[in-house]
Amino acid sequence: MTTANPENSTASHPSQCYCLNPDCQHPENPRDAVSCHSCGSELLLSDRYRAIHPLGQGGFGRTFRGVDESNPNHPDCAIKQFFPKHSSTTNQEKAAELFEQEAQRLKTLGHHSQIPQLLDYFSQDNRQYLVQEFIHGQNLAAELASVGPFSELKIRLLLRDLLPVLQFIHSHQVIHRDIKPENIIRRPGYGNLVLVDFGAAKFATETILERTGTVIGSAAYTAPEQVRGKAVFASDLYSLGVTCIHLLTQIPPFDLLDSHEDAWVWQDYLNGNRSISKPLAKILNTLLQRATKRRYQSAEAVLKDLNPSQRGSKVTQWLVASTVLIVGWAGIRYLVSPVTQQVSTRNPVVTNPIQEKSPTPSSTQTGGLFATINGQQQVFPLEHTQVATKITGNVSRVEVTQTFTNPFDHPLEAVYKFPLPDEAAVDDMEIQLDDRIIRGVIKKRQEAKQIYEKAKKAGKTAGLLEQERANVFTQSLANIKPGESIQVTIRYTDSLKFEGGDYEFAFPMVVAPRYTAGNSVGSAKAPTTNSVGSKHFSASSAKAPTTNKTLMTNVAYAAEVNPPIAPPGRSGHDIDVTVEIDAGVPISSVRSPSHPVTTQQTSSTVRVELADQETIPNKDLILRYQVAGADTQATVLTQADERGGHFATYLIPAIEYQQNEIVPKDVVFLVDTSGSQSGSPIVQSKELMRQFIQGLNPQDTFTIIDFANSTTQLSDKPLANTPQNRKKALNYINRLDANGGTELMNGIDTVLNFPAAPAGRLRSVVLLTDGLIGDDEQIIAEIRDRLKPGNRLYSFGVGSSTNRFLIERLAELGRGTAEVVPPNESAEVVAQEFFQEINNPVLTNIQVSWEGTGNAPEFYPQKVRDLFANQPLVVFGRKGDRTNGKLKISGTVAGGQPYETSLDVNFDEVRGNGAIAQLWGRARIKALMNQMYGRETPEVVEAVTDTALNYRLMSKYTSFVAVTEEIRVDSKDGKKVDVPVETPEGMDNQGTDTPSSGNTASVPEPDQIIGNLFTLLLLIVVFGIKPLKKVIIKIRS
Repeated sequence: MTTANPENSTASHPSQCYCLNPDCQHPENPRDAVSCHSCGSELLLSDRYRAIHPLGQGGFGRTFRGVDESNPNHPDCAIKQFFPKHSSTTNQEKAAELFEQEAQRLKTLGHHSQIPQLLDYFSQDNRQYLVQEFIHGQNLAAELASVGPFSELKIRLLLRDLLPVLQFIHSHQVIHRDIKPENIIRRPGYGNLVLVDFGAAKFATETILERTGTVIGSAAYTAPEQVRGKAVFASDLYSLGVTCIHLLTQIPPFDLLDSHEDAWVWQDYLNGNRSISKPLAKILNTLLQRATKRRYQSAEAVLKDLNPSQRGSKVTQWLVASTVLIVGWAGIRYLVSPVTQQVSTRNPVVTNPIQEKSPTPSSTQTGGLFATINGQQQVFPLEHTQVATKITGNVSRVEVTQTFTNPFDHPLEAVYKFPLPDEAAVDDMEIQLDDRIIRGVIKKRQEAKQIYEKAKKAGKTAGLLEQERANVFTQSLANIKPGESIQVTIRYTDSLKFEGGDYEFAFPMVVAPRYTAGNSVGSAKAPTTNSVGSKHFSASSAKAPTTNKTLMTNVAYAAEVNPPIAPPGRSGHDIDVTVEIDAGVPISSVRSPSHPVTTQQTSSTVRVELADQETIPNKDLILRYQVAGADTQATVLTQADERGGHFATYLIPAIEYQQNEIVPKDVVFLVDTSGSQSGSPIVQSKELMRQFIQGLNPQDTFTIIDFANSTTQLSDKPLANTPQNRKKALNYINRLDANGGTELMNGIDTVLNFPAAPAGRLRSVVLLTDGLIGDDEQIIAEIRDRLKPGNRLYSFGVGSSTNRFLIERLAELGRGTAEVVPPNESAEVVAQEFFQEINNPVLTNIQVSWEGTGNAPEFYPQKVRDLFANQPLVVFGRKGDRTNGKLKISGTVAGGQPYETSLDVNFDEVRGNGAIAQLWGRARIKALMNQMYGRETPEVVEAVTDTALNYRLMSKYTSFVAVTEEIRVDSKDGKKVDVPVETPEGMDNQGTDTPSSGNTASVPEPDQIIGNLFTLLLLIVVFGIKPLKKVIIKIRS
């Protein structure tokens, strides 16, 4: 029996319930039936519990999945029914007595987070019942069947997770007696393991079983003494050992025991790729000893051998110290050296200038970080990310839970960089350890950092959430105890994008490596122009040689946004996403162009999940759907509190556009051909360009500029849209390849210095890039300050993991549109939708004003960009006095006709999502930050900080920090690791190779090399003589 659901029984059956009378011939009944239609038995236990369907059955009872109908939420529960087959009067009385004792013990054990909680116990109709917490998740037998044999690391983690549980139950004089993979459940999201099936039948019938000679437990996992009816604490350890070797080999336990020799031969079933270290093999063989006295006698003894004292750690520390000193000395000499030689590099793609190469993992490793400890590869620490999203209307509420586990025998600090949407209003963070939840508080960034560092130094567990960019965050988690799992939960609110009739929910999954140039950016000098097809360096890249100060600045940029990259192969970190959509109207065309998904749909709600719950987080999730009546909508959501009245306005104007009013365009295509585009992105970019060229209107003109370290252009002036020029353009596109650094500023300079468009033509810049650069804020500032008023910039994100912050902000400031194109998206469809949009700017010169009493609200955005076909106008506002009024929206329809509409804003009848105030706060922060890119000022920094603190929001200047009250570890033993991330799907290794600095690589001078060698020799002398003497003495003796 089990209190947890197997993998194939994850869903309850709301259409039926089950009769618990063992003699009932037809136990299935309608869900709301009061009594059984077949035998007449009551279907509610204790007037509250209803059995839904059976989970398992043994010789002494049955287990059912049920619900507690006394609770309005009808939570799931596990119902255990006991009825011994040998049911004499004496046995019945003894069973009832022992049942009461066992129930009391389970009540105590149920307070442990890794044991199902006892909810109730009672007798009804002469049968005993236990009701326990229902454990959602997958048992290890199902996990073994789905993922294959466990690695050494997973076995070590299993032992470290379960041995303390056995230690706990044994201290309460309880022996489990039935440890096996089916009775070990992993909670969803790679959470803690839960030991289930403490059924009272086993304990209550122990005397009965001894009399009848029946074996307690599952035969394949049962200890020899338990077969004889004399179970001891070590019997559970034996069963745990058998469980481990079955998980390691995926071979039935009986086949792993040589009955002729009475010896375990499990190691014979391990091939070279799944070899087990001698220390772990010794532990398992001791657990498997057939003689009880030769076996471990306690879980504590196993843990002691599993986490031995670090003998030989001095040698490891010596090697680490030597390496640090050598690298440090070389680095210092490099940075202070007044002169470096500059040599050209073929592909200067910067991904992570401070990253060390990680060892290559074996095929059976799991986890997030690969490291070598005492010669063995191990993994740390991010195991799983769980994303739960609720969409109401066009607003999403998202909860992101990251599970970190420390598999080492010393405390660790994990530092993990991860993405979130750039306009997400992040308003909550908490850490969960043991049974406690510690909620984060919002502080000024420097203050939060000081609180975190003080707690870390004191040995307290602490979490710190910082924002590096609008869409890049750093989660630091200090003092994770050895073997401990900690969950960090982050919550945010965001509004959905709507274009082309589709709502779009996007969740970024990986921080892709970003290029950081060796030269500073921001030069406004015009680039040189050479003949078609020849690469040339722009003026900005031909400046003075890189200085040490510039290099240090760029390293700092890289450290902010570039996490280390995990080695090739599956790291073990996976992600599970669930999205619940409640649109209030029928939903249709639910799909994801990025991931396989499953859907469950009712009339107005849809639940969407990733089809693979062990998805590798190496590309962004994009989910799209449509709702009835979305083509013309006008919605106002309001919220009022002590901070004032807040509202969000959502309007899609019902305007038709005449084809004969399309304005001729002068189109400049700006194409990223840097190394990060290598692989599938450049293939997709070229196909998009072909479709764009073919889709131009007859009156349009065009040219193409591609950029990497340098820029190349099809022509020095726009070309007429003739068959000859289109053929010339297609040939140019076919010759494009991807290599070099992402010097986007070179391309921007070229475009901004391009000759002005002729009168009557609309200059449209179309940018295709992944946006993976470190100086994105400087690029945004350049477009904000230098893009001419009559120009528009449209941006396309190409790749599986793009910098949406840069792509969308450039389009917003450039008065255009932005779209991220997933790798499998049809280029033809994308091009058609794009031209439909830009050919139809339905409303221009938009003005937002207020009609009503009191001061006008504070609107964001303050300057509304033009609207294109099927594009909504979204405005957030705050009115301090909370007085009602009307929002007036006016503009000019293409062709010169005026447009005007009014929307009621009523704070008395507050309705809509409760996060409207947070979205207004985030919109204000966004507007203020747009002012400061490239020119930070104390006044605006203070305004951003105050807004973030008042609305409990993450920002560049505020952070969340959470700290335990008690000291949990010795901080002197702690180690710090940076969690690596996956390489984005489709990105070639060229895009993630160890970088150079921009266009140059530095070669040390001869005096540097001599100095480094001298340092190495000195280290060998200082640290090597004494160990060498010990070795010589040992050999001589």
